[in-house]
Amino acid sequence: MLFIILFIILGFFILFILHDRLTFHRGRLIRSYDRTSTKTITQMGADQFIELSFGTVHYIYRPSLSPSLPLNIFVHGYSTPMEMWQDIFQSLIKDNQPCLVYDLYGRGWSDSPFIPMNIDIFVCQLAELLYALNLPYDKYNLFGVSMGGAIIQRFTELYPTRVEKLILCCSAGLKIVKPSKILMFILSIPILGAIIFKFAMKRENEKRDRLSWAFPDHEKYRNYKKLFKSGWQQHPGYLRALFSTLIHFDFESSSKSIEAISKLNLPILIIWGDKDPLIPVENAYRYHQLYKNSSLSIIPGATHMLLIEHSEPMIDAIKSFLKT
Repeated sequence: MLFIILFIILGFFILFILHDRLTFHRGRLIRSYDRTSTKTITQMGADQFIELSFGTVHYIYRPSLSPSLPLNIFVHGYSTPMEMWQDIFQSLIKDNQPCLVYDLYGRGWSDSPFIPMNIDIFVCQLAELLYALNLPYDKYNLFGVSMGGAIIQRFTELYPTRVEKLILCCSAGLKIVKPSKILMFILSIPILGAIIFKFAMKRENEKRDRLSWAFPDHEKYRNYKKLFKSGWQQHPGYLRALFSTLIHFDFESSSKSIEAISKLNLPILIIWGDKDPLIPVENAYRYHQLYKNSSLSIIPGATHMLLIEHSEPMIDAIKSFLKT
């Protein structure tokens, strides 16, 4: 009996020692960056960092000469950092629009805290970022792509008086194509789920990845692949953040937010690609039905990567919407 007890204790000790090697490191994980360097990380402007409750956040703020304009805030999705918004961000900057873009926790160059990555954590991050920066704007235009769409809807539910307009780009919140219940059960198994996820994310599946793009032979696809690869290679908390988000973030939970926002009669622009394999275009029509004061723009041939591949028609739709 004593031998069995000692064997069990030894097994747990070995698992504890190997945990970080087999799964993910614990604690706050940081992507190292030379803060004294004058070289920018992205092409959107001078990189800035601020310490919030759960870690340091990477952001870029570009002011406007017109203080009366609302601040345009860009929230990216599940895996791709702020560079997702690069073309649209730069275009609005040229129009003298004030813009703020940032990396969600665990993505890009923001720290990855050791906490459950649910929607409230990301809404808290945005709210605290705005409070800490104390920028001179009473109103915000919120831009959200994919998971970011669910985040800005939840933010609007909680802070309705601060939001001027919403721009939802292939937004999560209703129905998405997600892993099967069996796979989610396996991923939820302690240690084993993390090992499987970590292995799968590092193993490239070129055929699967190309199906998510309208133009997989374009240079933009290759640049995106480099961006994704550098994320898990350079940021020790990137894959852990993705795994935690997959487990704890309810991607179909916006019904309460939608009910609250629909009563505000906010102007809302809904942009979607008609070939989106992850969040089908039927969601766009459903959002348009639920939000009575919404405009709908469907981009032919565009997939879930429409911000990167079809930025020009998106920019046209957004600028036209902001003028109204």
